[in-house]
Amino acid sequence: MKIHSGKKYTVAVRCDRGNMLAVKTADDGSERTMTYYPERDTSAIAGELDEAGAWRLLADIEPGDTPVSPSHIFIDGDGFVLSPWSASHDPRFTAPEGYEPVWALGATVFYLVLGTHVFGSRGGKGQSATSPVPVMRASCADLSKLVARCLSFNPSERPTLSEIKEIATDNLRRIAALPPVARPLKSAPVSLTPDSLSELWPEEIY
Repeated sequence: MKIHSGKKYTVAVRCDRGNMLAVKTADDGSERTMTYYPERDTSAIAGELDEAGAWRLLADIEPGDTPVSPSHIFIDGDGFVLSPWSASHDPRFTAPEGYEPVWALGATVFYLVLGTHVFGSRGGKGQSATSPVPVMRASCADLSKLVARCLSFNPSERPTLSEIKEIATDNLRRIAALPPVARPLKSAPVSLTPDSLSELWPEEIY
């Protein structure tokens, strides 16, 4: 099954020994394969990632030579995987001094949580030493603080990748330990009368 066809390469899905693989075939006939992730990449969920999902992404992703951006991070069930394929740097996720994985992680989480790019669409080129880093969300103070550190203009003020992973893992444990909170959508009246029933069920029945 072909899922992408372009001038430089095509991507198709095939089954190999029971495993679904994505096969990237270049115009010279060379092939590269990786596990096929049917939920695709995270760019489709921009603006919808919640706090737990953001911590999971930061705990799962271990940048290496592959650039970090939403289109390079694939959804793998409840977790995330960094694609080994792309070598291009998206300028919207590139730090002021050039590509840097910690800055890219911060910009990626910012985009996936809020649905908008930090510093517009210019990425680090739109940032200066005096640019305030936008507050991501007051309701996720720890996450917002970490993302702001990742997006620091000065590389020495950014956390290390190992520190990010440790903070994310600790917060995932914290969230998992929280008791479930059940809230009614609407509190029921103490006594039920025809008027109160009408409020709960306003549709008329014929």
